[in-house]
Amino acid sequence: MSLTRASTDTLHVDMVYDENGLSLASLCLSICFVGNIQSQLQNPPTFIPLKVSIHIPEAYASHISPIVECISLHVALSGRPSFNSLPEGSFPFCPLAPNFNHLNGWTWAVLADTIQDWLVNNISLTCSDVWLWGREFFWMSFIAAFPGFPRREWPLWDPKIGMEGEFITYWMSDFGSGSERSPDDVRTGVWRKFHDLATMLYPLPLFEEY
Repeated sequence: MSLTRASTDTLHVDMVYDENGLSLASLCLSICFVGNIQSQLQNPPTFIPLKVSIHIPEAYASHISPIVECISLHVALSGRPSFNSLPEGSFPFCPLAPNFNHLNGWTWAVLADTIQDWLVNNISLTCSDVWLWGREFFWMSFIAAFPGFPRREWPLWDPKIGMEGEFITYWMSDFGSGSERSPDDVRTGVWRKFHDLATMLYPLPLFEEY
């Protein structure tokens, strides 16, 4: 006989508009665990598999698909830069062009090159929050441009930009799990992360007006 415990809840997710229409806002979901099993097991496992399910109402299920991405809290917070005190004009690669298409790999590649040039030209700011957030934007753009990374083909980036930061750490750990998604799914997931981060850090409209 097996004993399992499940906890369920209903979340009310905001609707948001992007360049393709109406969608759901991304969520930052925190899961805490109560209790301690260390003293009850002689050889505790290094990890315990958990199942997380997202149920979308049937009326919307054919239009919206959830992409669940998990990262341990201690990894997410390790080396995470601050949101505070970012000077105005910190990200010269914003606003984005009005015709920016998040499903187009070439569009992302151009953006990744632009961000890379800015990072390399401002290498003296490596320890600053603005440079560290810029590195997050770079890796999001690079992965969206080459969603098969580190498999398949991808160009070399400037080695001054290390494979560090929250996003690329998650991406490489997910690669190690053997999971693989379609390019469109990857780009849609990356775009939501990019959009959410940019709207927090960039105080002006994200898209340049015609």
